[in-house]
Amino acid sequence: MRIPERWRPVGLLVALWVLLCATGWIPYLPATSLRVGAVSPQDVLAPRTVEFVDWERTEALRQEVTAAVPLVYRTVPDALERAEREARQALESVLAVRADRSAAPEAPRERLERLGLRRESLEAALTLDRVQLVAAGEAGLSAAYRLMSRPLRPEDLPAARQQLDPVLREKGVRGRALLFGRWVAERALRPNLLVDELQTRRAREAARAGVEPVWVRVQQGEVVVRRGEVVTPQHMRKLQALGLAAGWPWDRAAGTAVLVGLLVALLGVSLSCFHPEVWRDPRQLALVGLLVWLGAAGTRLVASALHSLLLPNAAVAMLLAVLVGPRVALLAAGVLAVLAGTLGTQDLRLVAVAYAGALTGVFSVQRIQRRTDLAYAGVVVGLANAATALAVALLASAPVRDAALDAGVGLAGGVLCGVLATGALPYLEDLFDVVTPIKLLELSNPGHPLLRRLQLEAPGTYHHTLMVANLAEAAAGGRGGGPPLARVGAYYHDVGKLRRPGFFVENQVGGNNPHDRISPSLSALTLAAHVRDGLELARQYRLPRVVVDFIAQHHGTSLMAYFYHRALEQQGPVDPEAFRYEGPKPRSREAAIVMLADGVEAAARSVQNPTPDRIRELVRRIVRERLEDGQLDRCDLTFRDLESITQAFARLLVSMFHPRLEYPEVSLEAHRRRRQRLGAFPVPPRTGS
Repeated sequence: MRIPERWRPVGLLVALWVLLCATGWIPYLPATSLRVGAVSPQDVLAPRTVEFVDWERTEALRQEVTAAVPLVYRTVPDALERAEREARQALESVLAVRADRSAAPEAPRERLERLGLRRESLEAALTLDRVQLVAAGEAGLSAAYRLMSRPLRPEDLPAARQQLDPVLREKGVRGRALLFGRWVAERALRPNLLVDELQTRRAREAARAGVEPVWVRVQQGEVVVRRGEVVTPQHMRKLQALGLAAGWPWDRAAGTAVLVGLLVALLGVSLSCFHPEVWRDPRQLALVGLLVWLGAAGTRLVASALHSLLLPNAAVAMLLAVLVGPRVALLAAGVLAVLAGTLGTQDLRLVAVAYAGALTGVFSVQRIQRRTDLAYAGVVVGLANAATALAVALLASAPVRDAALDAGVGLAGGVLCGVLATGALPYLEDLFDVVTPIKLLELSNPGHPLLRRLQLEAPGTYHHTLMVANLAEAAAGGRGGGPPLARVGAYYHDVGKLRRPGFFVENQVGGNNPHDRISPSLSALTLAAHVRDGLELARQYRLPRVVVDFIAQHHGTSLMAYFYHRALEQQGPVDPEAFRYEGPKPRSREAAIVMLADGVEAAARSVQNPTPDRIRELVRRIVRERLEDGQLDRCDLTFRDLESITQAFARLLVSMFHPRLEYPEVSLEAHRRRRQRLGAFPVPPRTGS
């Protein structure tokens, strides 16, 4: 089923989301089947360094700290008043029961039992006279006052009751009166301090909040569980953090999917809004997606196998800056930085290192001219990585030795990024048919096999391409486009003439023109064939698509006027469409500039007495003819661009066809006689013809 063109970018983003999710889920795949209580059949080593919060130990520590917080008490202001009231009510109740003579003999005992009197204290209440009873009650109240004069908490009551008897004896209370006085004192005795639940809860919550999470660091290569050792919950927590425990962490997997989906969506929206040329080009969008995935996968790989600071993000950013553009590279750098700190590593410190290195990489390749410049940019990235890693480590209060080690690893990672970008760039250029400034320099090398053939087999055409390249580069230096691309396109626009170089006037020697012997229509077919021949040679030599476009578009659908007029003279009315090139018309600024430069250079060679005014008029006529013929309809050149291009062509052609001094020819014989008159050495006479 063919996917509609407008949905292809969405499909590519969905594929990127799936790949990134799979990369992030890999650490969650269980590597062992160990469970708590099982005996480990082998030593389990940590495949990477990881830090995680041990929430079980953290909770245990918090509970311990919370339990150690003392209770907060508040004073009971009316404790003594209530104690006195309770004691006197008890005493009055006992006296009232004894004074009641209307009840049966058994009734007082029962009523006193209901008041709380038991055994000895009950007998004392029944047998003591009123004076002794009141004295014992007052002594009990006084004893309660004495014990409540100091802080008395609820938990202190048992100890306070044990002190009642000694206090009552000090007051001279003995025997059965002591028993009744103790009962009155117990009724009065109560705590004067009570627990303040609100303040106690606040104090415990503050203590609990002050406990920092317990971080556990497992070093790469550390033995997590030894062979024959029983797996404990602490072992299992380490295994889970390393992704070696059995079971699937659905919460982490879902979080990874949501985060990756959000980042991919933001990437797609940013490209569609701010970089539509990338969004509409499946090759460029696929290149961006592939490099983002490779950056995330590379980060995941080095974090588990080597060191988390050996990040390949900067290499991805440099490649995107060279292949697609710096703005897209900056956007992808942000996405990769977030993925570096979350996609299976859960180390947010990597975000700063990854982003700083990637930004430095983008800025370091802005003026790249040679492939070795990528390697030098890697050194700059390494310095940025080292500085950021050092700063992050010091902010985390890491030991100076560990901070220095992180800085060294960051420096090495940046250098490796430069090497990686240098090695990967040629393959990505060929795979995605992207032309970079470095590729343009290589294509402009005269030693290129196709240009070398042009020099040897069609030297006139080669000289013509050099002239066109100079004109195109000069014109593209203004508002007309990119000079390097225009020059390279001009170098290859006429390579199709290699198949039949003698049919083109610049390669004809001695006035032998094969077109004089064939019909104009056949001549037109021969000339038009050089475009198809050029496309075939471009495929054979694997030229980039953007250079191939110059070959196909440098004539557009223009008319071969010379052979058309010859056909009119020889055959009468003919169809002008039979004398037009197949096209297509130029679709870029650079291709249009090469078309105009090609026409201007060919016409300038036929000008008799090329004065500056004649050259300027010729250039304007050629540009006007192409414009009126509709050859510039599909490119985005403005009238201001055309004026700038016209002035550049005229300025360069005037300098090329400047008037030269004529040097008179002096005969060798006259020169010899003159030297003899001056007494110079004799000149040997000329021999032969």
